[in-house]
Amino acid sequence: MLWYVIQVKTGEETGIAGKLQDLGFRAMAPTESRPIHTGGAWGRKEYVLFPGYVFLQMQYNAGNYYRLKGIPGVAKLLDGTLSYLEAEWILLLSGRKGEPLEPTLVREADGRLEVQEGILEQFKSRIIRMDKRNRRAVIELSICGEKKEVQLGIRLPEETDTGSGQAADG
Repeated sequence: MLWYVIQVKTGEETGIAGKLQDLGFRAMAPTESRPIHTGGAWGRKEYVLFPGYVFLQMQYNAGNYYRLKGIPGVAKLLDGTLSYLEAEWILLLSGRKGEPLEPTLVREADGRLEVQEGILEQFKSRIIRMDKRNRRAVIELSICGEKKEVQLGIRLPEETDTGSGQAADG
């Protein structure tokens, strides 16, 4: 079966992916637990990696098309399908059992940030830039043949997680 991309109402990606799964489709809306700096401290917030889009594996036929279109918040099915490599990227970014991705551990060496552990290990050759101050890495992927930049969170070795999900600023 092929992978398709559906445009959905922004903010409803995970809910629509869940409805599609309830209907028996394999649907994904990759998310991450992204580091954010608020109130003078680092914390985490869940973000959708591809706002406004859900990835769907299905057999394309009239019945599935109309079941899909009957879901509130689904805008349209984009033209084309994901290539095998693009589908593998989406599967990697969807994490284990649909859980949000954790920030990748990086360390500074010779004035550069190096990936130590996490999802960015799978995308080393696709990293465009890493921003230590904002705790972000940007990778470039293609989706249906179109280039897209995706932000992923990073964390530094001196940051330790506490039970509240807060991280100490190092």
